[in-house]
Amino acid sequence: MGELREVMHDRCPQRLLTPARPLEHDEVLRVARPDVVLCRGVPKFLELNISATIYGIPALDRLADAYARLWPGAALTAPAPILAARSALMAALMSRRSGSGGRLLVPTWRSRFGQAAKLGNRRALRAYLRPTVESAASAGLDVVVEDLSRLRTDEHGRLYAGDARVDVVLNWFHTWMITDDSGGVDSIATALAAGTVELFLPETMRLLRSKQVLAWLYEDLDLLPAEDRTLVLSHVPWTAWAGPQQSRTDRDAVVRRALRERADLVLKPANEGSGRGVVFGTDLDDHSWRALVTESARQGTVVLQRRVDGDSVRMPFLDPSSAAQCDLRLPYVLSPFLVGGRICGALVRHVGPDRTGSRVINLGAGAVANTVLLTTRTRDHGSASRRR
Repeated sequence: MGELREVMHDRCPQRLLTPARPLEHDEVLRVARPDVVLCRGVPKFLELNISATIYGIPALDRLADAYARLWPGAALTAPAPILAARSALMAALMSRRSGSGGRLLVPTWRSRFGQAAKLGNRRALRAYLRPTVESAASAGLDVVVEDLSRLRTDEHGRLYAGDARVDVVLNWFHTWMITDDSGGVDSIATALAAGTVELFLPETMRLLRSKQVLAWLYEDLDLLPAEDRTLVLSHVPWTAWAGPQQSRTDRDAVVRRALRERADLVLKPANEGSGRGVVFGTDLDDHSWRALVTESARQGTVVLQRRVDGDSVRMPFLDPSSAAQCDLRLPYVLSPFLVGGRICGALVRHVGPDRTGSRVINLGAGAVANTVLLTTRTRDHGSASRRR
């Protein structure tokens, strides 16, 4: 995994707890959430989120259930709950690892960034985690919630949270965000090295969320089977990468194409999230675009991706001034969750009725969080119904 990080020129300050662990394909996608834009009804995958911190799950499940109750006769139903699917996956992992009697740690911590910082204190963080704990308990897991500052290992490298022995850690944190852990992260690293504990979310996930992976798909098109090649060309916008670890010849070729096709491209930092650093070529003139692409590729890995003009959806809103309903067509991003190979609910992001915010449809840029319901439609000629 350390070698992959070096190839990606990943400069994120996070310390890897398992730097020598090999890639295991059945672990990497335990929890994933692609960002999809529909273009004339065809899904286009802009990126794949498999970071440990893609949370927000309890709110989505409750939102879907609340919407479904508004439709009598079960005309629309909520998708499979994400949180329950994740808990079932953790229970299966625990069973394989320790049989009966294993214990799951759901940690809290202090941080200057991220969800822990937004909530402000450990008490609020515990309340935020309550649906996670209740779901895990419903799946038959013995759960302990404890702060990282109270973790320790014994002489055999076994991990303890307070007085409770731990077998699996729900590691929904980035190590570089944590402050005042009193050696708790080191205790997890010690237990991992001793083989006495396992991370539910492999750290490899964070590396493979890099948008550079999409660029590699295009670089390796000729190596893919015909079916996979067609899949990439149909559903992944053209993506190329440029960075300081790249040969000068290859980097210059990407920059030249970026200059020729400025109006059709978007520049994105390969290892950032939440829409940070995303720039549309149409927002700059030729000179500014050249300077941006050249300097960005010199400082770190970036990708150039074909811009996708997505479909819009009709959304009803209440006009706050008149309380009357108004319908608007708005662009959106669909992000279905994949948990253990099973499709569950989805995060939907769209702009609000005031249409304010960045061109990037992201919660951090003013977008609104929403979700989906499923409907059953009957195919022609009396065939079986299907979920949409």
